Order: sequence, then C-alpha cells, then structure tokens
Amino acid sequence: MEIKIGEIIKTKREEKGYSLSDFAKLIEISPGYLSQIENGIRTNPKLEIILRIIHELGIDIEMLLGVESAKDNYLARIPSLLKLTLAKERNLKTLSDPDVVRKISTFTDRVLEAKYTIDNSELYSLFLEDLLSQTDNILKRYIEIKKKFYKL
Repeated sequence: MEIKIGEIIKTKREEKGYSLSDFAKLIEISPGYLSQIENGIRTNPKLEIILRIIHELGIDIEMLLGVESAKDNYLARIPSLLKLTLAKERNLKTLSDPDVVRKISTFTDRVLEAKYTIDNSELYSLFLEDLLSQTDNILKRYIEIKKKFYKL
C-alpha cells in the first residue's frame, strides 16, 4: 500500500483539526492549491510551501518523503491511514463480512460528506470527542449484550 505525500498532509491537517480553508490561510496559499496538493494533482509544490506545511503540522520531513531512520521507532511514525489497516487485521473475521464493510463505508461516507460543517476547530474537536465517547459507550453496550446472550 503506497501512501502519497498529499494523503499524509491531509490526514495530519485533519488530525490537528484544521479546515482546508483555515490551514491554507495559515500557510499563505489558496485553499484550491492546498486541495490540489492533498489530492495528488499538484505533485511538485515549491519547497518553501512544503516547509511551511511540515512546520505547522509537525510532520517529520523524513517520514513525509518516505525516508526511514533506523534509530526511530517505526510504529510511532505510521500515518493514521494505516491504522485502519492494522485494526482490520485485529478484527479480520468481523470485517470480512461484506455487509459490515458496506455499513462502515456508509458511515464513513456520511461523516466525510456531511451536509453540515463545523468551521470552528474547537467545536469540531468537541464534536469528535463526543463522537468517540458515544462510540465507546455503544461498543461497551454491545459487548455486554454479547456476554449476556452469547455466554462469552
């Protein structure tokens, strides 16, 4: 699986809670230009722009360029996009069910293509914390159901 530079930038930007517009303004480029970088349309941006991006996002240039350092712990440098692949390995039986995969894809699509957007990074951060908290509570509830009804 090949991760492109733009995917890493987009993932780190979203992890930090920046909207595309806010981050583009912060690094002094247009949102369209940033979108082109993130989507791999613009594959050779100026070095000064890349340096501003990695500085603001706290990205290690070696990681961004795919250069591995032997002294670093590679697990600490795995982009978030790969974490889903690792989670899939842990939950392979459940995630092998096409119906479950379809439902996960539908959920992800709804979150990413939401009709409503929260442009304030603090509010969006609170939204994500609330979503994670509710997800934890739902998972705990279903684990209890499994224990009661399936005697595990």
